[in-house]
Amino acid sequence: MFLSRLRDFGRRLTPSSRPDISPALAWTTAASEALILSVLVIAFGHWSAPEDPFGLQQNFPWLWIVPALLAMRYGTAIGVISVIGFVVLWLVLPHLGLLPAVRQEFPKVFFLGGLTLSLVCGQFSDIWTARTRRLRAVNAYLDERLQTLTKNHFLLRLSHERLEQDLLAKPLTLRETLARVRLLTEQPDAEDLEGLPAASEFLQLLGQSCQLEIAALFCADGQSGFHTTPVAVLGTPDTLDIHDPLFKYCLAENRLAHIQTTEIAPAERSASRYLICAPISPSSGESVGVLAIEKLPFFALNDDALQLLSVLIGFYADGVRMGRIAGHVLKAVPGCPPDMALDIMRLHRIRIESGIDSSLVALLFANDDASLDLLAQVKRLKRGVDLSWELAGPNKRALITLLPLAGTAAVDGYLLRIETVLQGQSGTGFAANRVRSFSVQLGHMEPVDILQGLVRRCAL
Repeated sequence: MFLSRLRDFGRRLTPSSRPDISPALAWTTAASEALILSVLVIAFGHWSAPEDPFGLQQNFPWLWIVPALLAMRYGTAIGVISVIGFVVLWLVLPHLGLLPAVRQEFPKVFFLGGLTLSLVCGQFSDIWTARTRRLRAVNAYLDERLQTLTKNHFLLRLSHERLEQDLLAKPLTLRETLARVRLLTEQPDAEDLEGLPAASEFLQLLGQSCQLEIAALFCADGQSGFHTTPVAVLGTPDTLDIHDPLFKYCLAENRLAHIQTTEIAPAERSASRYLICAPISPSSGESVGVLAIEKLPFFALNDDALQLLSVLIGFYADGVRMGRIAGHVLKAVPGCPPDMALDIMRLHRIRIESGIDSSLVALLFANDDASLDLLAQVKRLKRGVDLSWELAGPNKRALITLLPLAGTAAVDGYLLRIETVLQGQSGTGFAANRVRSFSVQLGHMEPVDILQGLVRRCAL
């Protein structure tokens, strides 16, 4: 314990071990230390053997241990300075009367041997000092990288935890949720005006996506009113309060209302039993139901959650009235698949209300065998949420694909993915394979006009 403390104390006193000292100051301090030690050694030699202070008559030249140690510790230059100090003392001491007259002849071999020993030790020190300096630089770089990686790992862990929390709160993406809503509403009796198909499943999906705790779905009674008994519940809600100010406002304005809606008086908002009331209204026609939410987490009441809730309710409401909504498209374009006609109307409404883009892409192929093989390959590249419609003409075939929630960048990525597959299969792109592409975004015109225009551009 004592030796380790003494060693640490010595390191703190040593200039080369202190990073707060500049290199020039450290070198000056080491040179001063070498000269002082040289004087002290000769003084000790004169005290112990006045007739031979340099130890020339000794069996071993102990004098040169000091320059050797200094050279090994600080390098060649400091060792040489110590040797020069001994030479200067040899020349000065006779004038001070401290060196016997018999020693006036300069011992060339003695000092040459000491200088050689100092040079050897200094060279050894210089080599290892350079290696140590390189290792310190490498270690400093690695330490900095390690600190950076540690911080990045910490941020990654926080991000992973946040993703886990988001996954628990919203386990489904918007596209997956819309696909599930589509499956819930694809029923043959969707024209039934009195019912809400798959109401319980839809409410469970809303609770999972929007973190609802207590909510209920109420169905319209066909006489401009609503049944007070819910058709689907989440938690333990009460019967419908038709006099609730939030409920009355949402029906009057035919839009989602919540306790932070500024158009409602503060006193009425405070008197409301509900946090959110949303009418289940298709794109055309009156409300077929209403969603009343009594309880949800505090942080779940935000703009993103309200927008998602509005989108899902509108998507479901359009599915409930599938035939009525898709009828205009099917009447104008008879060959269009009903599910595509329905989704075109749904996504058109989402674009108008929420600003989320969707696109239609048409690919035109020739009618030969090679082009038909490419068409089959493109059809296999369709995503699960996409809908496609194949049109056949006497000389050409067209594949119209609906890309839900896809803007211009997603369309470019879709076309690039198809062209990459074509190049991998035939070594050529769209132009060499006589494939033409057209695309249009929903929301800028009426859905019927957009689809008719795209079909006309295909010119089958």
